[in-house]
Amino acid sequence: MFAGKIILGVLLLGAAATDLVSRRIPNLLILSGLGCFLILAVVLSFKGEAAAVPGCLAAGTLAFFIHFIPYRFHCLGAGDVKLAALIGFFLGWHYWLDFLGMYCVVLLGASFVLLFLGKKKPRALPLAPFMAAAYFLWQGFMI
Repeated sequence: MFAGKIILGVLLLGAAATDLVSRRIPNLLILSGLGCFLILAVVLSFKGEAAAVPGCLAAGTLAFFIHFIPYRFHCLGAGDVKLAALIGFFLGWHYWLDFLGMYCVVLLGASFVLLFLGKKKPRALPLAPFMAAAYFLWQGFMI
């Protein structure tokens, strides 16, 4: 759904900006995204496309658990975990798997730059800008 792509893009830009500045992703941003997702799920149900909703929930849940493991080892922040789940909810199963490939490419590229070109190892990196970059690059390839 086109509206979902726009909403997710705006949410990712907001998350990336706040993560860069304050190293936090506000819960209000995540909650407003969840509210928008619920509204879109209801709209899909009324349009007769309710079969897509379980795939969205499955993608969000898998994204949550994939990011929860590094969170438990203090490698990610809780906002990154919640944002990943939100991306999964909005993209659904099929598109989230495609996005995951681009996300891995962006993270590998960033790791290469930081490891080989960086003089000093960073203590922590904000992950939301990389999620946003992967999303917008993926959208560019989807056109």
